[in-house]
Amino acid sequence: MSPLLSLSQQAFYSPVRFDAGECETCKTRKYKDGSNDPGVSFKTPTHLSPENAVSAIRSHEGEHVSHARAQARRENQEIISQSVTYRMDTCPECGRTYMSGGTTRTVFRSSQDPLEGETEQKGRYIDIRV
Repeated sequence: MSPLLSLSQQAFYSPVRFDAGECETCKTRKYKDGSNDPGVSFKTPTHLSPENAVSAIRSHEGEHVSHARAQARRENQEIISQSVTYRMDTCPECGRTYMSGGTTRTVFRSSQDPLEGETEQKGRYIDIRV
């Protein structure tokens, strides 16, 4: 450590020690699903180590993706777009980077033709002003 840094700066720039195991914050961190999708994991708060969080969160968001696809099939809808984003954070105590959560976004539309089943009527869909 440079002697030119104050004690608070030295603490801020001190190297992170991962060999000591999980810090208290990482040991007590819990993950919980905040969506209204009842059939996915993490409905009750669950502890995940920083090493296991990535695969567990990716799997969890995959559940949301598959549930949305099943919903589209059930309701005769088409999926316009579907995306998953993940959030990363840094532990304030030990400085370890971990995946803190994810969000799945799905946009649906009805796959039925809006004119299907209607009889043709002259001038119904034309609006002309003279």
